[in-house]
Amino acid sequence: MEDSLLIKYLLEETSPDEIAAVETWIAENPKHKKHFQEFRWVWTKSKDLVQSGNMDEEAAWERFQMLREANQKKVQPKAHQVFLASGWARIAATFMLLAAVTAIVFSFLPHSGKALYSNVALVADQEATEEVLLDGSLLTLNKNAKLSYSQKWLGNNRLVKLEQGEAFFEVEKNPKKPFVVAVGELEVKVLGTSFNIKKTKEKTIVIVEEGVVQVKTGTVGLLLQKNEKATINNDKGTIEKSVSTDQLFKYYVSKEFVAKNLKLTTLVDALNDAYNSEVEVLSVRAKEMSITTTLDYGSLRDNLEIISQTLGVTVYQKGDNIIIE
Repeated sequence: MEDSLLIKYLLEETSPDEIAAVETWIAENPKHKKHFQEFRWVWTKSKDLVQSGNMDEEAAWERFQMLREANQKKVQPKAHQVFLASGWARIAATFMLLAAVTAIVFSFLPHSGKALYSNVALVADQEATEEVLLDGSLLTLNKNAKLSYSQKWLGNNRLVKLEQGEAFFEVEKNPKKPFVVAVGELEVKVLGTSFNIKKTKEKTIVIVEEGVVQVKTGTVGLLLQKNEKATINNDKGTIEKSVSTDQLFKYYVSKEFVAKNLKLTTLVDALNDAYNSEVEVLSVRAKEMSITTTLDYGSLRDNLEIISQTLGVTVYQKGDNIIIE
């Protein structure tokens, strides 16, 4: 039995046929079972060392040298030294040394390389956060967003699960491992591009800034290109494709609201979403207005003042709402 297949089995990345082959091999001979148990012990200990980061590299190296010298001199082991002089002890020492080096390397990787063998949870609280994923892709989580990702070294894709909220992705190209974002039953698949996904209770919106994105839910699917948008009804599973006419969706990435001859009502909707506010465009005249401006993602009050001065509209407080007319 190849050790590579045993490692794959321990990582739970084997196919049903491979699982059956490994388990049949283990059961058919006591020596096979013993080999697997020893192999699993070494593998588990090595992985634990990598995860904990508490490996004493110098001690591991000294122990490895000691075992190697003892083997070269062919000293007959005493009863209590049988394990240390065994072939498996040398393998264990090698694994431990490798684990020590790997722990150092992993410490410099995004999220300590955990995505290679497990899921990494990422959460944004009251502010947007930026993250670099293991493959070099860039991710910006909007406030109150939550997701997890994994990029297992024997896997065939780079998987992200968006559980709630909104995220903007700038994906590194890798034709051998597509980048897949799962949002409930919805699957968004890319090779290398930048796009935004926003999940609410009623719908999920995918907007492509660069590249091509495949969107699929159930048996319904379509391709989105630059400046195209898909709106998915979460209950019905339907997809509506349209043109994205502005860059307001990435305000939490660029830290500004860019409006180019944009309807005032559209800009106000973006402000309400960003600040969790209740600003209402009340008059018919104001509803018909368009605006060209760039607002910093800072104070809502300051931004409303700029809108007031730019368009000559009145902004005032009425109860819990802010009125523009």
